[in-house]
Amino acid sequence: MRIIWFRRDLRLTDNECVAEASANDAPVLPCFIIDPWFYQKWTDVGKARVRFLFESLENLDQNLRSLGSHLYLFEGDSVNIVQEMTQQLMQQGHKPKLYFNRDVQVEYGIERDSEALLLSADRTIVNFYQQLNLDYHIGLNNFVQIDDDHRDQWFNEYYTYVRQTSHPTPIHINTPQISFNLPQLSFTELKHKYHAFYETKKVYFKGGETQAQKTLDSFLTKRFYGYHWKLSRPWAAQQKATSHLSPHLTFGTISVRNVYQRTKARAAELADTPKAEFSLKAFRDRLRWHDSFTQRLYFHPEIAHTNFYPEFDEYYQPDELTPQQQELFHAWQEGITGFPMLDASMRQLKTMGWMNFRMRAMCATFLTINCGISWHHGAKHYMNCLVDGDLAINNWQWQMQAGITNPLSDTFRIYNPNKNIEEKDSDLRFIYHWIPKLLGYSLSEILEGKYIEHGLYPSPILDWAQTRLVNGKIVSDIRKRVKQRLLIEGGKECENALATKTAVNKYVESKDKQYQQFKKLESQLGQ
Repeated sequence: MRIIWFRRDLRLTDNECVAEASANDAPVLPCFIIDPWFYQKWTDVGKARVRFLFESLENLDQNLRSLGSHLYLFEGDSVNIVQEMTQQLMQQGHKPKLYFNRDVQVEYGIERDSEALLLSADRTIVNFYQQLNLDYHIGLNNFVQIDDDHRDQWFNEYYTYVRQTSHPTPIHINTPQISFNLPQLSFTELKHKYHAFYETKKVYFKGGETQAQKTLDSFLTKRFYGYHWKLSRPWAAQQKATSHLSPHLTFGTISVRNVYQRTKARAAELADTPKAEFSLKAFRDRLRWHDSFTQRLYFHPEIAHTNFYPEFDEYYQPDELTPQQQELFHAWQEGITGFPMLDASMRQLKTMGWMNFRMRAMCATFLTINCGISWHHGAKHYMNCLVDGDLAINNWQWQMQAGITNPLSDTFRIYNPNKNIEEKDSDLRFIYHWIPKLLGYSLSEILEGKYIEHGLYPSPILDWAQTRLVNGKIVSDIRKRVKQRLLIEGGKECENALATKTAVNKYVESKDKQYQQFKKLESQLGQ
């Protein structure tokens, strides 16, 4: 009996464990475990994301049934369920083999062992199987380099991976009916028990592999045109000028390799249309950018909650907010800061569970730099709202926007909300949609704050220029200290090795690998 333990790989297409386990028509038991850790202990999860997960599970079950199978839906602690399920199968005369793909998102903690880097929960299960002399197979949901010897070659090996032939989709899955003395749910029971997660006025992102393929189809048909410049325009992005595949990639209802190869094929069809080809190239670059964050988190799980450079510990800490900070934070959360572009974005986040990247960055710098509030609080709020909440991307990006990363650069970006109106929403369609009270005001009137005179909209909660100057200098000074330390450490390392100036640069860059990569990407996308 082969057990497929689905986690963040909720698809049948290009799924290593599904392909391996179902080969030769072997008996397969597909299962998913509703672990209370996900919705009770992990406070950074929002209703939209849980609903997306449940919809994806229901669609997975439907797709399995079309192949003669179905999904066993268990409920309880994942480790306990897997262990007990295994023992009950053995008592019924089966010899289980467990298949599961790596998942770096959950925060059970990562530990090193002789085989590879595994989540401690996974390690517990692997040890359990080894003690029982049972086989197991650990696959890759999407590409992640799992050993130290190859981690620096990630860029080249990533492209080798995405260009490889996808894992075959089975045409039949042999799943026998087996009874377990374990907590199980039907999807009717799931919806009834967890009805709170379904209580949303409108679903903007529907879960499931079937929907993921439809979304990719529509993107590659026509929505991708102008992607390279529309992705920074919030109204265009809201109208699906971007792929809107991010939640599907987060839950693995579609594989990055599938998206990459279909995008590449579409670009080949449009080889005589340079602008279209350029848009698709920009999109493929974002796919790589997406996976690079997962790679970083895999080897450095601490960056999800710890400042990348300890010098910033004196300024950014997840401490309880002061009353004054709490007022600023509340205004930021609710989109009532008096900065229309920022408020429209935060209202979009609260309603849709989504924002385009540029607005996420703008709102993050406002909270951390202008309000002087630690990125920890903002990162948690985003994860509480985002349907595509990805721990690897979200928390690292918050550190970037807070000015922590890339200290080798003498400058860091602090987004101006009003300048972004001019550059990204000059026709005001985005602002009018989310802040209808400003309908009728022109661009110049909004930039000049004319609406404040009529009492229709709150005054700014702070002086943007002043807070940028004061708090920006604090962050800048810390960055200078980090840079100085890195240069000194790099110099000592090179002196000991009788190395050259090139070696110094190589050493320092190894401390902050993302610098060149993101600079190059930002240049390509015009960010």
